[in-house]
Amino acid sequence: MARLASSSDRKRETAFVALQDKPASKVVPLVAQLLIDDSTPATQVACLDLLERAGAVTYFRDSRSDGWFEKLGDKISNFKLICEILGGRFLAYAFILGIQIRGLARDPRVAANNTVEFAGEDNLLQVLTIGEFRSRVVQALLLKEHEIPADVATPLDEETATSVIGPDMVLLTSLFGLSLRQFIWVQDEEVGSWAIVGFISEAGFNFMELGSFESLMKQKLHRDLVGTFEQPFQLDLSAIEQAREGEKEGSPEKVIHCLETWPGLLAALQRTPVAKQLNEEQLDLIAEGLVLLGDAFKTKSRFTWSEELYRLGLQFIREGSNAARLYSRLGILLSEVERHGEAIGFLRRASALDADANELLAPLGRSFLRRGKTVPAALLLLKAREQGIESEQIEEDLGELRTRFEEAGVCWPSISKKGTQ
Repeated sequence: MARLASSSDRKRETAFVALQDKPASKVVPLVAQLLIDDSTPATQVACLDLLERAGAVTYFRDSRSDGWFEKLGDKISNFKLICEILGGRFLAYAFILGIQIRGLARDPRVAANNTVEFAGEDNLLQVLTIGEFRSRVVQALLLKEHEIPADVATPLDEETATSVIGPDMVLLTSLFGLSLRQFIWVQDEEVGSWAIVGFISEAGFNFMELGSFESLMKQKLHRDLVGTFEQPFQLDLSAIEQAREGEKEGSPEKVIHCLETWPGLLAALQRTPVAKQLNEEQLDLIAEGLVLLGDAFKTKSRFTWSEELYRLGLQFIREGSNAARLYSRLGILLSEVERHGEAIGFLRRASALDADANELLAPLGRSFLRRGKTVPAALLLLKAREQGIESEQIEEDLGELRTRFEEAGVCWPSISKKGTQ
C-alpha cells in the first residue's frame, strides 16, 4: 500500500522543486520554514545542506559558550562554597550582568538570613538577603532589552551571529543545559529578515525561530524568578488567642504548639525590608507572642530557648509596654541563672519603661547584692517586703545583707527578720 503524503512531505517537495527554477532569496525562506516544521533527521540534513549552500548557515565552533561558567569558576577561590550559598545559576546571572560579589554572610541556623554584598557597574555597594538578590538578578535579565544590529548580511561569522542572538542569551543557553550549534539568517522579501537557532538539548537536535528561542529562555528564567519569591511574613497572628488560652489554662504545651513556628519565621523576617513595614499592632502581637512562648519554655526549664525568644522580641520592639515585658522577662531570667551583671541592665531598662515594679524589685535587688552593691540591694529588697511581696528568697537575701552589714559594723535596724523589728 502506498504511503499517503504528509503536509511536511508536500512542503519539502515544493521547496526542492522551487530550488530548480527560483533564486536562493526565494528558496531560503521556504527551506528555513520547513526546517522548523519537519523534525525528521533526513529533512533536517537536506535543509541544512541547502541553506549552507545559500550561505545562510553559521556554525558555532570556537566561540561556543559551552562550559563558560565552569571555566570561570576554575579561576575563583572558594567557587564551590560561593555556589552553595548563592546558588550556581544565580552567580552566573550576576556575572552576565557585570555584578561584582564582594562578600557573603552565612547564618548556619537560618538560611533566609544569608546576605550578599555586591556592587554593580556604578561600584555602589549594596547588601541584600540571598533571596532578594536572586530575585533582582533574574528580573534584571528578564527586563534587559536587546537590539539586533542593523545591516546584517550573509554570510555571517560567529561574532555577528552572537550579536544577533544577544551575548546574554548565548551565555544563558549552557546554564540551562543547551548547546548552540547553528544560526540561520533568513532574508525574506515578503516578511523581512528573521532567524533560526539550532541547538542540542536532552531531547536531541532542535531548531527554533529566534523569537521562540528567546521566549524559551525567558520561560526558564521566569521559573527561577518564581523560585526566589519569599513570603517571610507568614505568621498566623490569630494564634495569639489560642496561646493566651493556653497560658490561662497553665498549659505551656498548648502555647508552644500554637507558636512553635514563630521563631524561625521571625528570624528570617528581621533582616528583610518587610520587617520595616510592620505596623504597631503587628509588632505588639509579635512581642506578646514571644513573651508567651518564652514563658512557656521557661516553665519547662528550657532557659536558653527562653532567653533567645525574649532577645528576638527585642529585635522588633524596644519601646512601650510590650518592650517593657520583654526587658523584664529577660532580666528576671538572667538573674535566676546567676548572670547578674547582664540582668541589672535589662531590669533597669524595664523599670524605665514602667514595667510592673513588683516584678522587678526582688530580682534587681538580688542582682545588686550578688554584684556587691549592698545599699541599692537593701533598698530594693526592703521595698519589696513593704509592698507585701512574700518570698523565701527575699528573706534569704536580706539575711545575707544583715550579715554583711554586721561584719562591716553598720547598723541598719530595718534589715531584720520579718516580724522582729
